[in-house]
Amino acid sequence: MYACPWCERRGFSFWQKQSLVPSRTVDCSDCRRKVSVPWTRSHLAALPIFILGLAGLWFVGDAFNSKLFALLGALGGGAIGMLIAIPLYHYLVPLVKPEKK
Repeated sequence: MYACPWCERRGFSFWQKQSLVPSRTVDCSDCRRKVSVPWTRSHLAALPIFILGLAGLWFVGDAFNSKLFALLGALGGGAIGMLIAIPLYHYLVPLVKPEKK
């Protein structure tokens, strides 16, 4: 459970936080105020997906000289990147009060 930045009560589950992106807000179940995540940290946590996806595309495609294997390498790299990004998002990205637009 994660604490709300407004009321400091633990009202957010793991999956609520994992599905939260900077352009979206979620209401706290206790104080009913909106909560979001910071743009910079959430995108930094997602970097392993793109880096390993591109690495799989580049290296596996080159090794086998095949577009099919390049696609499989990109999908595999992206999947491994997700396994790295999920704990990074858990530890690196805090819940914050949303910025005024």
